[in-house]
Amino acid sequence: MITKRTSRLLLFPMTFLVFSCGKNLPPPINVVPQDQVYYSDESRLTEVTEMVIRNEATWRQMWDQLTGGQSDPPAVDFNSRMLLMVNGGRMDPGDRIQIDRLEHRGEELVVMYRVIESSGALESDVFPVQVVAVRRRAGQARFEVQRVRAPRFR
Repeated sequence: MITKRTSRLLLFPMTFLVFSCGKNLPPPINVVPQDQVYYSDESRLTEVTEMVIRNEATWRQMWDQLTGGQSDPPAVDFNSRMLLMVNGGRMDPGDRIQIDRLEHRGEELVVMYRVIESSGALESDVFPVQVVAVRRRAGQARFEVQRVRAPRFR
């Protein structure tokens, strides 16, 4: 049976716990779905590029830089969608880039991608690029890169 003294002893820690919970917590993380629009190892861009594309004019300009203007860019409804582009720059054959996860962290969109490095045994260069479409939103985007080695198979 709980006495008055016991309930007072329990009241302080419980009150402290209730009022301290929820303070200084990081913003909730919401994973964002993505649709791949384009991937190639033959980008014409030679520098690492991370970019949010929010309109048709910018998309056409970037497409021409990526492909040399040899074709029309894939259609995108920029009223409801925006594009995220990661260009790996000069890399070794077998290396690739991969957008793994998109998260809303508070008001910010975080684009997490990997640069996956192979053994680099071949003597040429590749220029990988990936473009994905996501639901359009205002605010900033931050790109986070992780470099990893590809597993070796025998």
